[in-house]
Amino acid sequence: MRHSTWPVRPEVGIGRVPAHLAALVTLPRYGYLDAFTLTFPGADRWSAEQWARAMFIDDRPLLVRAATRGLLGVMLNRPSAPDRIGEYTISSAEPAVLRGEVTSPRGADQVVVAVEGHSVSLVTAVHRDTRAGKRVWGVVSRVHRLFARRVLRYAAARLPATRMTVQADVS
Repeated sequence: MRHSTWPVRPEVGIGRVPAHLAALVTLPRYGYLDAFTLTFPGADRWSAEQWARAMFIDDRPLLVRAATRGLLGVMLNRPSAPDRIGEYTISSAEPAVLRGEVTSPRGADQVVVAVEGHSVSLVTAVHRDTRAGKRVWGVVSRVHRLFARRVLRYAAARLPATRMTVQADVS
């Protein structure tokens, strides 16, 4: 099966995200919530952190990423500090659940990667304090929803092929 056809189930909106996934979000408040779940046989062979790193990090040169992954490839980050995945600071990492957060004076974002059996979910919660921030997120969220499916499929294609064993540096 081509990775572009692997099924991804979107659930967008507070109240539409399954309760067990919404409960993983620890932001005290948020105005946006979504979950995208990829069905992938043996997804739990890899930890949530391995999935997150495969989703958001690509160590190839920028032009190679752009040529092979388009805009998504340009947006993927190069490897960074062990307590970070892309722009997100890891706030909690367990084998089956990883939380990453970005906070600013005007809001907060949290991503949760959850692995269970034959599925992996990417949950995004966003809080914006300003009206302008809420409007901007209203536009950006449309692009986010397109990319969420792609990053899940991209990670699923990468993990088995590269046999990634990405671990957090414990030094």
